[in-house]
Amino acid sequence: MFSIRLYMLSIMREERRGVLSVIIRFFLTVVASVYYLAIKVVDRAYSYGVRKVYKFPVPVISVGNITLGGTGKTPFTVFIVDHLIAIGRKPAVLTRGYGDDEHNMLKDAVPGLMVFPGQDRVRNVRKAVEQGADVLVLDDGFQHRRIERDLDILLLDCPYPSGKYRLFPRGTLREPVSSIRRADIVVLTKVDRINRDEKEEIVRKINDLASGVPVVTVKHEPVLLTDVTGAAYPLDDIKGKKVYLVSGIADPGYFAYTVKKTEAVITGELIFTDHHRYTRADIDGIHAKCFSASVEVILTTEKDYVKLKELDLSRIEEKLFILRIRVDITEGRDRFVAGLDRVMSR
Repeated sequence: MFSIRLYMLSIMREERRGVLSVIIRFFLTVVASVYYLAIKVVDRAYSYGVRKVYKFPVPVISVGNITLGGTGKTPFTVFIVDHLIAIGRKPAVLTRGYGDDEHNMLKDAVPGLMVFPGQDRVRNVRKAVEQGADVLVLDDGFQHRRIERDLDILLLDCPYPSGKYRLFPRGTLREPVSSIRRADIVVLTKVDRINRDEKEEIVRKINDLASGVPVVTVKHEPVLLTDVTGAAYPLDDIKGKKVYLVSGIADPGYFAYTVKKTEAVITGELIFTDHHRYTRADIDGIHAKCFSASVEVILTTEKDYVKLKELDLSRIEEKLFILRIRVDITEGRDRFVAGLDRVMSR
């Protein structure tokens, strides 16, 4: 199954050649055309009031994207929640409920945070307000049009493979790039993976599509390490050490790129598909690959650890560490924070 997913992704990104790839791309293009029509029908339904939009008495902030993942929504949601708490607000986060990854990661990152997973977000908004929330954050909410929002934040990852410019399933776009016009703020993530000329080209394309929409750029910075007990360690503890990476995320390449900032020596990687549910067999496989003299540290992500910790980790726990990261706004921080504060003052 994993190899099939990688094969299909390589076709989306124009990395495959040959007759079979051409036939598959043609078929995916036809399906994408049907998907496009369905999106337009839904869009018109909201535009003309056929589908109801619910308004609530507290500010609503949406954080989302128009691709199938990999933009770093959850770390950015944590960044927003931390800011809201710092200014004295009581936020609640509403997640999709398709899995527990984001839900548990948010709870681990912000102890005491109210998180409501589930597809019926209207019902969960009411529950959050009843429990005292005075601001709501929709995690992965750009396509969720049923709830009126006061601030629509759209995340786009800068290392933008060509396939992402096409609609799913031909590419990895959830909706056409023209949807950028609905955003109040566009956030370019992983800006450290591209040079200034490439970044400026992306900003120009955004301005062509949505003139006047503020653009903010961010990157992920490693902060510290934690072990399975929760104890924290400085990044210098893995400087020069041989580490093996284990991840099941949408962009494992950026995880490796972030680890390199610590000056650790990456000796190998075990990559699973995004949202992978780890099993006992996976733990055995990690043990077999990593328990040798050449591997000093097994390093995983926060998102992966919320699933790994549900298993018996006794065979690998002495070498297992989690890389904790933070979102670092490189350009537009004042504009972004001012935008959040304006919403809070309404």
